[in-house]
Amino acid sequence: MKCRKVVEETHELLGLLGIDGRRLRLKWISASEGVAFAEGIRDFTKEIESLDKLAYIIETDEARSTKQGR
Repeated sequence: MKCRKVVEETHELLGLLGIDGRRLRLKWISASEGVAFAEGIRDFTKEIESLDKLAYIIETDEARSTKQGR
């Protein structure tokens, strides 16, 4: 399945970036399974909240130039 392959590749990329793979989950749930969907979302939310926060570093061109001594 294409979706599963994309999720597996994305999971690998997360690992390369040092991001915990538990932040990505694929679960097949039918539209008629509203209770299962809600439970899955609650469980996933709890797990994400238990993980360390992600740190984002955004460098501007100016900051890169300063680091490089320009």
